[in-house]
Amino acid sequence: MSKAISEAHVLRQGTESTRNRCFKVVLTSLLLMTSMAANASGDERAESRFAAPASVKRDGDWLGTLTLPSQATLRIAVHLRAGRDGIMRGAFDSLDQRIWNVPLDAVSVTPMTLDFAVPSNGTRYAGRWDARTRRWVGIWSQGGAQFSLALAANGPPPRPAAATDAWTLPSDTEIGDILDRRIAQRPGEAIVLGVIDAQGRRIITRGRAQAGTLFEIGSITKTFTGLLLADMAARGEVGLNDPAARYLPAGWTLPVRGRPITLLDLTTHRSGMPRVPLNMPYSDEGNPYADYTPALMRDFLKTWVPAREPGVQYEYSNLGVALLGQILAWRAGTDYETLVRTRITGSLHMADTTIRTTGGDMRRQATPHDEFLRPVTPWEGGVMVAAGGLRSGADDMLTYLGAHLGLVPTPLKQVMDGMWVVRGDGDGPKAAMGIGWMVATTRVGTIVGHSGATGGYLANAAFDPVRRRGVVVLANTMTQPGVDDIAMHLLTGSPVAATPPPPVPPAIRPVIAIPPAALDRFLGRYRLGPDQVITVFRSKDRLMIQLIGQQAIPIRASAPLEFFGTIVPFDLIFREVAGRIDAVTLRQNGEDKLAPRIFVP
Repeated sequence: MSKAISEAHVLRQGTESTRNRCFKVVLTSLLLMTSMAANASGDERAESRFAAPASVKRDGDWLGTLTLPSQATLRIAVHLRAGRDGIMRGAFDSLDQRIWNVPLDAVSVTPMTLDFAVPSNGTRYAGRWDARTRRWVGIWSQGGAQFSLALAANGPPPRPAAATDAWTLPSDTEIGDILDRRIAQRPGEAIVLGVIDAQGRRIITRGRAQAGTLFEIGSITKTFTGLLLADMAARGEVGLNDPAARYLPAGWTLPVRGRPITLLDLTTHRSGMPRVPLNMPYSDEGNPYADYTPALMRDFLKTWVPAREPGVQYEYSNLGVALLGQILAWRAGTDYETLVRTRITGSLHMADTTIRTTGGDMRRQATPHDEFLRPVTPWEGGVMVAAGGLRSGADDMLTYLGAHLGLVPTPLKQVMDGMWVVRGDGDGPKAAMGIGWMVATTRVGTIVGHSGATGGYLANAAFDPVRRRGVVVLANTMTQPGVDDIAMHLLTGSPVAATPPPPVPPAIRPVIAIPPAALDRFLGRYRLGPDQVITVFRSKDRLMIQLIGQQAIPIRASAPLEFFGTIVPFDLIFREVAGRIDAVTLRQNGEDKLAPRIFVP
């Protein structure tokens, strides 16, 4: 779970600058083919192009290329074989992702049509024979998106061997030197790094940590939630493209804009949901998710108005994945932690991968620190647990990565392979989303991974599926640079960032007590520019503020008319005229913005 809020995400004015990109495909190919075939009497060229061939070889190997919205390409090989019983069977390979022999289902080949499904990832292909080019021309549908795909006959392509190039994993001594440089100026920081490959596993530690020390792994939890989804889809318990609302209990609703939000939308961050729910109470600012309850999530979803249709745009959402985890647990008739244990960690003997409950054992867990190296409180996930509530250790995480790489036996391997099939764009030109995992294109090829961050921990788990190498890096501080650059260096040889001295913590602000009833004079709405409003309201005995489209956060009083943010640095200075509050000034990043009061409750 990435840190609950940050300056870039909370008090932002105007339009937030992001790297989100549109994910929409215009369905021209199939529509054009359908109309030409239907209008045979009006277009002889269409008639001859799609006329039934004298003989189409029903089995064989067919090659084609998918072009994604990011203009990245994926080569697809489809293998069809007719059995002695006359039933056509098949499999497909994703050559550039090094995924082989993914089974096909419902294979149908006629002189004019080719249709099949891929149960493991929800794909369907519908093609027609083009006599002129001697190819199947059709639509590959996956995860709500549709892509043109032409398949031409060809021999089975050779499988490329794992590259023996340029980059080899550093030695333990070299890794230790990297870790020493990272923590040299950071008293209290501990790092545990694990590597797994065909030669075995190794764990290197620095600081006050051992191989068995536990850490919060934050958003790496999302890969476990994704694996639960993929496994339940493979078992037929849910469908990737099922509407999420189908599995909600009584009293829960999801808005529909254009089309329903699917389970696949939730895991690929294409649901349109905000990063975090906007009604978080923040009773404990150092443990922000602990008091976020199912009732609060239900109430937020009832009133949430989507800004766009699902599937259109990547927008990272802890809320979306948290809801997915709840849905899967409801569907299985259990709670999230039990579901993870029975479906994943139990069979892999990952006893250290659990959810720490309130007051739970901390004896083996590293003490968490914020970005200023101050000890902080461990986080609890509450209803958001499926987005970032797991804790684990290096050995367990190496087992998890080893299972994905085929180095640790597991019946989940086929399901795991389907998780990093690209389902849509990610956050950047060389980033894509699978189920739970992020798929990056690097100088050495595809790297599959996910990072994690909570209030006092950073984590990264990544693997190279071709070279069959995995790396996990766990740290007990939020200080940057953290662990992501180290993980990528080990897998790709990319540079390790220089480590500056830790930042100086801000001065402790004085806080004065204002009686709850006296806070009511500040309540209302304040116009901040043409398209933004600050809403000030009271939650029990403290003031909260909320900007349009952002989560509510608490503020504290430093003077009778002056308040400040504790989670994000900013000041609010209220203006009093003739005994009445008529405006507030937002001071942030050295800039003052006056917001007149436009509504008094």
